[in-house]
Amino acid sequence: LVAAIRAAGVTVTETSGDGTLRLAEASLTITDGRTATLRTAEAGTPFVLLDLARDYATAKTLAITRADQASASQVDAVVGLLQAAGKQVVVIDDAPGLIVMRTAAMLANEAATAVLTGVATGSNIDTAMQLGMNHPAGPLDWAERIGLADIARVIENLAASYGEDRYRPSPLLRRKAITGASFG
Repeated sequence: LVAAIRAAGVTVTETSGDGTLRLAEASLTITDGRTATLRTAEAGTPFVLLDLARDYATAKTLAITRADQASASQVDAVVGLLQAAGKQVVVIDDAPGLIVMRTAAMLANEAATAVLTGVATGSNIDTAMQLGMNHPAGPLDWAERIGLADIARVIENLAASYGEDRYRPSPLLRRKAITGASFG
């Protein structure tokens, strides 16, 4: 995404950090399962959150959400930046995990539980989702590409937001996130 923004002629200064793009008006970062409103309240700076995309470089459309505390001009600045990078932008409601990230994290969590309980191997689950459901990648493969610690954090933040058992992280997902081991 940064390469597309640079290609549009926008100067991007990189520093070490958490992957947040800081504009004069707001901060843009990928969802971690918390709402933009909560992140803004915790950080004190207005957040616009980006939903997960399989490949930000080739994605034509990106979904974002805004914190309740963000002004229209702050959201417009982010939308303008993404449009300058050649992306269509859809603004969605500020819900925990957004749409794609929440779905990917939940599929990975359920797949990890299936591996833990001996239903299937991680490889078999990924293959079944690709061949049987026409997914571009299996849920565990995609989770590993995103980062298992990031997926576990999304699930934990969903659990904190909703307080429902369905958002409880799989013990195997947590363990692999801690150790850095893969499902493959």
